[in-house]
Amino acid sequence: MKFQGIISFVKQDGNTEKSDESSIRWMKTALFGLGGLFVLTGLIRQWPILGKTYMQFIEGPGYLSLMLGLIMIVLGFSVRLFVGEDEAN
Repeated sequence: MKFQGIISFVKQDGNTEKSDESSIRWMKTALFGLGGLFVLTGLIRQWPILGKTYMQFIEGPGYLSLMLGLIMIVLGFSVRLFVGEDEAN
């Protein structure tokens, strides 16, 4: 009788595809949202961008948050690849 809960826990139900899709959608939304927030913060902290040289730009206060935001947005596009699902599904 004690193992009945464990066996039912191990069994897979039909809702795994639906829950996988919702978790993928949630991860995409989180990565895009946080990435956009970091990019916006980086742009605000770097603001007069046009008058800076390259070294001033990469040593500026918002460079790391800007790059982190761009990386998070790229990761948001490729969440499905990291989860291990095929693009065809």
